[in-house]
Amino acid sequence: MSLRELLSNGTAAGLTLAAILGAARPARAQYVEIQSFEVAPFVGVRFGGTFDIQTQQSQTQAVLKDASSYGLSAGVRFDQFSLVEVRWTRSISELQTGIPSPGTSLGDLTLNQFHAAFTREFPIPEVKGLRSFLTGSIGATHMGAGNDGFTRFSFGFGGGLKQFLGQRFAIRGEAHWLPILLDPEVSGLGCGTVGVGGCFVVLSGRLVQQFELSVGPVVRF
Repeated sequence: MSLRELLSNGTAAGLTLAAILGAARPARAQYVEIQSFEVAPFVGVRFGGTFDIQTQQSQTQAVLKDASSYGLSAGVRFDQFSLVEVRWTRSISELQTGIPSPGTSLGDLTLNQFHAAFTREFPIPEVKGLRSFLTGSIGATHMGAGNDGFTRFSFGFGGGLKQFLGQRFAIRGEAHWLPILLDPEVSGLGCGTVGVGGCFVVLSGRLVQQFELSVGPVVRF
């Protein structure tokens, strides 16, 4: 191969590489570009939640009564069907035990949950604007009783439906499984609560299983 051919081939290869990089750069910029923001207030109901506890009388179980919940999620879209969100949920429930009698109240337990979530949507062609979605989240949950409280690792999985009513507005309904890991042991929670007197201790080594159903509007901008 002559020097002229080598230089010609090298020039062609260089131009081809430059063209590929030039095409890839806008594609990459488009991939990481934030397309829109979403804000979604919601109301719901929380179910479940059983603790192993130690009171002054004995070791037993306490159950969180079903309670209403509310919160707010805010997120960004990086493509048409993917959403990264930050989600806050608050719920106030009553913790009950069977000692000394069934339905004995240990007082109110306030839950504040903070999660980062990733959601993937799937269009449903049969209905205009309707999408199903799956979501996974991870974060922390603070539980407080009176002046005492603790914060533990929590995570969640869920899914639901989102009905778009135009480009800027939608209605979202969803169901979540939201376990809370009680490890290590939490001591002295609920000192001075009604029903049992003294303090009760939440024991370690298990997941508190909670479920939530919620619905709310979505504003996109």
